[in-house]
Amino acid sequence: MDLIAKQIEPGLIKLVPNSVHAVFWLQTHFPKTEWDTLFSNQAGFDDSCMRNLATDARRAGLNIHWECEIRF
Repeated sequence: MDLIAKQIEPGLIKLVPNSVHAVFWLQTHFPKTEWDTLFSNQAGFDDSCMRNLATDARRAGLNIHWECEIRF
């Protein structure tokens, strides 16, 4: 897996780079001022933004593992 998407809370997803390819991909999509936040696993995205990022990442050939919480 290149990217791991983890649900922080309903509607908010943390994106975790898990390969050098993911790091390079993120660097092409975000300004340098955001890299520390992204690479320290502190970036959170709403559902719609994360879906757009995931679509783009898949088109670039990255594999994404999307973890979610299931409530009973």
